[in-house]
Amino acid sequence: MDSIQMVYGLGRAKNALQDYLIQKLLFPNVYLDAEFNGKKVNVLAIDREGTGDVHAVYIPYQGTDIENALETVIANIQSPPPSARVLPHFIYSAIVNNGPGASKYDLSERIIQKSFSLGDDGVGRVGILYVDLSESDPSVQVILRAERFRNSKELVEMADQFVATHTTANWELRG
Repeated sequence: MDSIQMVYGLGRAKNALQDYLIQKLLFPNVYLDAEFNGKKVNVLAIDREGTGDVHAVYIPYQGTDIENALETVIANIQSPPPSARVLPHFIYSAIVNNGPGASKYDLSERIIQKSFSLGDDGVGRVGILYVDLSESDPSVQVILRAERFRNSKELVEMADQFVATHTTANWELRG
């Protein structure tokens, strides 16, 4: 696959994920390629006009080793650098099927176990989404449902500050 097809596929995947979050959330502001809490997020949604839940979607490298890519995303989320220890409320890793002949990913027990929070309280789980671009109308399917990570005052403040300083969302509900 050449680089133009990769960029095109990644863009279509981000749009499909954006649509998924728009349908899932009440009043989201959605940002593509955002930097939130010191990390690059492929698709970031902040619900209820910035006063609600933060949803972060990471798209790992889509090569032949999906398992390793998912493990890397989960490991980076669960052991963030000291400057990024506050986690979004909901975190997803998205697997992208970028064309005909690509096989659907079957979740291994190892990834299921690694998706759970490593914190002392066990609150939270990384969700896994499957983005199918093989048809003319992209679709997103939930492979593993995300579970809410613990809320914190810092996260609420970060979300409010992000929305205040990023006045142009890729998509937002306007009244």
